[in-house]
Amino acid sequence: MNFKKLFTLAFCLSVFATTASAQFMHQRDYRLITTSQYTDVEGSPYLFEDWEPGSVTLVNGVSSTEQMQLKYNVVDDVLTFKDKASGEEMAFVQKVKEFKIAPNAGLTDAKYMKLYRSGFTGIEGTTADSFFEVLADGKAQLLKRFTKVVFESQDIGSASKKKTFLEKEKYYIIMGGKATVVKNDKKSILSVLADKQPQLEDYIKTNKVSFKSDAQVGKLVDYYNTL
Repeated sequence: MNFKKLFTLAFCLSVFATTASAQFMHQRDYRLITTSQYTDVEGSPYLFEDWEPGSVTLVNGVSSTEQMQLKYNVVDDVLTFKDKASGEEMAFVQKVKEFKIAPNAGLTDAKYMKLYRSGFTGIEGTTADSFFEVLADGKAQLLKRFTKVVFESQDIGSASKKKTFLEKEKYYIIMGGKATVVKNDKKSILSVLADKQPQLEDYIKTNKVSFKSDAQVGKLVDYYNTL
């Protein structure tokens, strides 16, 4: 092969790779997935049962340029998407850095979208690939880790066993790279954000913050990040 042909081939390969990246999902970037292992379990392994609109950013920096139909399998901690052509459930080969997904109601306004992110380290029971919902972002990050596990039970006098999904959730505040487990109550949250407690007390009183509301506690931590 002469130099001209070699250069042409190299150029074509370069263009092909760039195009595939720009299109976000080349054939090598996804694979077919199955959740048949949960067919005998009552309930759903997903965050939301139905496909919901959202967007995705991969660890290599490539982001979806248009809305995708997503599902988040909370049991396996895996994000999947619906293939436009076949309608089949597909998994990403490239690791997902973060994704946004609409709630059950399908509300796609930015203020309603749930943001999930990976890459957090030093949190017991998780890895850098684990997804956390980001409730507040800044010098102090408020994270929520929502999981489901398969729970097996047997009624008294029954010969058969029943499998269901047991839901669990934990909250964390990350400051200076350190993650602290917190409860969704005033005492626990303010103990971590103690350096601005008087201002936060005023904010809580003025805004009648409910610590059972993720959105309201997230806004409280967002306010802390402005002080």
